[in-house]
Amino acid sequence: MKFISALAIFSSIDIAHGQYGGTPRPTTPPTTSPTTCEIPCEHDYDCPRICHKHSIYDPVGTCVTSAPVPTPPPIRNEPTTPAPTECRCEDPSPIPDECEVRILIDMLDTAVIGNHRLLPQWTRAAFHDAGTFDQNGPEGGANGCLLTHPPMRLEPENAFLDPPLNTLQAVMDAWHASPFTCINVSHADMLQFAIFYATVRQSGNPDTLLSTLPLTASANAKINKLITEFLWGRSDEPNCDTVWTHNLPGFTTPSSGGPIPGRCAGAGQEIEDKMMNRNGFTDEEATVLIGAHTIGMLRNTFGPGLASPWVLNGLDNATPNGPVFDKAFHHFLINDIVAPDLPTFASAPPGSTAPFNQIFPDWFRDSISGVGHLDTDVTLAFTPTAPPVAHPDYSVFTTAFAANNNHFLTTFFEALQKMSRLGVTDPLFSAGPCEPPCPDAPDGGITLESTVRLVKDIGNATAWADEAIRKVQEQRKDEINEKTTEVVPPHDDTTQPTEWSGHTQTASTARDDTTQPT
Repeated sequence: MKFISALAIFSSIDIAHGQYGGTPRPTTPPTTSPTTCEIPCEHDYDCPRICHKHSIYDPVGTCVTSAPVPTPPPIRNEPTTPAPTECRCEDPSPIPDECEVRILIDMLDTAVIGNHRLLPQWTRAAFHDAGTFDQNGPEGGANGCLLTHPPMRLEPENAFLDPPLNTLQAVMDAWHASPFTCINVSHADMLQFAIFYATVRQSGNPDTLLSTLPLTASANAKINKLITEFLWGRSDEPNCDTVWTHNLPGFTTPSSGGPIPGRCAGAGQEIEDKMMNRNGFTDEEATVLIGAHTIGMLRNTFGPGLASPWVLNGLDNATPNGPVFDKAFHHFLINDIVAPDLPTFASAPPGSTAPFNQIFPDWFRDSISGVGHLDTDVTLAFTPTAPPVAHPDYSVFTTAFAANNNHFLTTFFEALQKMSRLGVTDPLFSAGPCEPPCPDAPDGGITLESTVRLVKDIGNATAWADEAIRKVQEQRKDEINEKTTEVVPPHDDTTQPTEWSGHTQTASTARDDTTQPT
């Protein structure tokens, strides 16, 4: 099986508007016998055209001036062949080996290279699978229902997750179909690995992890972390229940649209009720997990004209390799919100709750920078007003994370490990040592055929999801209108909210990056 650099693959595929798809560009058919330069090479930039390796794990390849034609696999048990050179996957394992995990990383990176928004969207999807857990039942958890049970996608809490879920399913299908894997990994594992991959990849300096590209020391360390630290073996739940989505925190509470102190109190109570009392997180764990809002956007939640990142380095293309996953979300809450306490923030004149100059029923926005924050974000910035104290003081942890990025990342990944096991009773295992599917098989890798097929499948999955989103948008017009009407927040509980200068903004919505809560 022949391999080709990912750069060469993408040069022959149109990638439009950050999405895979389109038709191949016209190319000259390869010659039957590629001309070689007889030059040993390690990377494409060593060659006039392509550094060709039989396996992506080979340290040295040969320069070629055109892509080698893939060699068809030999027929199994051909009578004239003394021993088969290709073997069938007879006993697929729910636990991948390290080489199989490396192939998965390549496939995920193939999807992400042209669509950085998948990173925060997969982050949101993984939480929305695990966050259905209620320890009082127990019920729900990291059980794969978000991928295996279509009605889950129709619940308001999971609105507009079709694009990342369809793409993740396409990657999963390609991974299982690879000639270099023999696996039967669960959807539950796939979702939780996706958030681990996204947050590890984007932490520090975001890195490309494709093995066919030159890798930095940081990228190699991240690959090693992904391969060695994730635990596999979660079972898919056969009897999913959409009622479990009620255990997910929402950003609209009974206090939405009322006085700002009440809004923040209601948001803080929502976090305590759902993430602490039901999911079983501590107040520190809940605070750090909401820090996943560092990457991604309220992309079209309130209309494309109001699309808002939580922080600017969370934008899709903040770096050439996507958004940055760090302490920036918590740093913003402590250092960019001007008011020192909630009463001061709440008593500011309309349009001057700095840095926000737009106030909506359950979120705030700075129209200059475009940054937006939900009530369930802002409540993390302030000590709750007393009496009575409505919820834990999350600001203690927000302050600590804002001051120390290493502390944020360490605490986040510890909480993420706990999240990925919510409701899981199966024994979990690390990836095993590499076991080639045949004694004489290469180590594996992402083949030209499987890559082109994956890119095509991702394009098809995205097209289908876009149509599903359009239909949901049409059904939710009234809700969008309500949430995009600016209000003058009353300063006592007897005053009703009114339109701010009669200004209403409406548009289509796609709540696709609200990683937690939604």
